[in-house]
Amino acid sequence: MAFDIHPSMADVRITSRAGSEVTVVPRRKKVAIVGFASNTLHLVPWFDSEFEIWGMNQGHMHFPRRADRWFEMHQPEATADVRDPDYINFLKNCPIPIYMIQQYDEYPTSLRYPIEDAINYVGQDYFMSSVSYMLVLAAMEEFEEIHIYGVNLAIGDEYFYEKPNAEFLIGLLRGRGIKVYVPQASSLLKQFRRYGYHTDARPAQSLKVLLQSRINEYRARLEKIQADGNVVLGAMRESEALIQIAEGVDHGADIVLMPQVAPQPPAST
Repeated sequence: MAFDIHPSMADVRITSRAGSEVTVVPRRKKVAIVGFASNTLHLVPWFDSEFEIWGMNQGHMHFPRRADRWFEMHQPEATADVRDPDYINFLKNCPIPIYMIQQYDEYPTSLRYPIEDAINYVGQDYFMSSVSYMLVLAAMEEFEEIHIYGVNLAIGDEYFYEKPNAEFLIGLLRGRGIKVYVPQASSLLKQFRRYGYHTDARPAQSLKVLLQSRINEYRARLEKIQADGNVVLGAMRESEALIQIAEGVDHGADIVLMPQVAPQPPAST
């Protein structure tokens, strides 16, 4: 195990694998959901006994103490990860509850995530990330405060699909009276400038335009280099063919210039 034991940890025990039930002693009112983004990991209340600490996927590599629960919400073929070649062994030997798509015999502490209850709680089937499953389970277990650390969802598909889903759920939970804390450094729930009050609500837009113009210039230069390279390659191939002809002449072959033959019309039928 990569985890260290600390007195701040909760005693979380599985009471029913079939029912995905756990007991926590002492019961906590706060939970910290911890992801991978390094810009807020220093804020995690690692050793505050008021919190349960929930981790996900390969995140155990940066945990200074054992988590209280774990989440691995991927199909088996997408579970392994090059970031941690030993991740499968970690799951097999994990002593805390692991919420998964279903129970797996090879992972003795795996629990089936209560997806039907989660859909009913949200009011629709809208789950686009591990964070979304964690938020809803925390709400269903009636935590009074949910803190989110190490989560930005700001790159690639995360920004377009996972971030809106997480922000929707945060709003839903706040509307039901649950305090959801998001650090200022996170990209969640953040506006750079209020729409309509500033000429450009995207502060990096000018930089992006500049960088795109550079990309266009580099692409044009690359296309010219490639075109010049094709000319050089053609000349090289021609020289190689002439060498073969010269070698054939040295060995007694005649050079025969083939006359151009005009194309013939197709025969009538």
